[in-house]
Amino acid sequence: MPSLTTATQIFSISTALLSAGGIITLTLFDIPLLRSQPASRSLPSTRWLFSRGSHIFPTAAALSSMGFAWLAYSAQPATSLPLAQLLRYGKVPGYLAAAILAIGIAPMTRVMIPVNFRLIEINEKIGGARSQRSAKESKGQGSGRSAEESVKGEGQVNEFEDLSGPQERTGRESTKAEDEEVKDLLGKFARLNAVRAGFIAAGGIVGLATALG
Repeated sequence: MPSLTTATQIFSISTALLSAGGIITLTLFDIPLLRSQPASRSLPSTRWLFSRGSHIFPTAAALSSMGFAWLAYSAQPATSLPLAQLLRYGKVPGYLAAAILAIGIAPMTRVMIPVNFRLIEINEKIGGARSQRSAKESKGQGSGRSAEESVKGEGQVNEFEDLSGPQERTGRESTKAEDEEVKDLLGKFARLNAVRAGFIAAGGIVGLATALG
């Protein structure tokens, strides 16, 4: 049976690397497909991805980071050392670096919020919904909700109870100008998202190198 340290290493490293794979998949595969479609079709799927991803990736990053932080704590020497020496002792700096890199998706996500919220705003404007169930309840009509209200779930079914798939298309067809704006916003999202994936991937790689070192 693996020790607690080994189990934490496996969990933290695998969680970071799997999350990085999931995040970069959005940039490399999902977003190119979405950008090839008109906004009336790409936005509902984008909104659905935002909803699902917001519950998975932040939690995974936090758990991975906490695991690396615990490994750094458990790697401390039995005797007390000054902070400057402690930060250079054994595997402590490696695990601390892994913890910081893994949670680095949080500030990066903050950088992405204006792009994400604009996409959600346009989706709401042209009659888009968070999911098939949400679309059915709103009857495909524009809700008039702001992006903030949409994210908070105001006037919608509880997000954790809604397991339906993405809405097929928005309540009305998008205009040429909206298609171009959404395509540009999705491109920006893809680039920023790749950086976000890089943070947590680096955390997993540094954690793995530290564990094997």
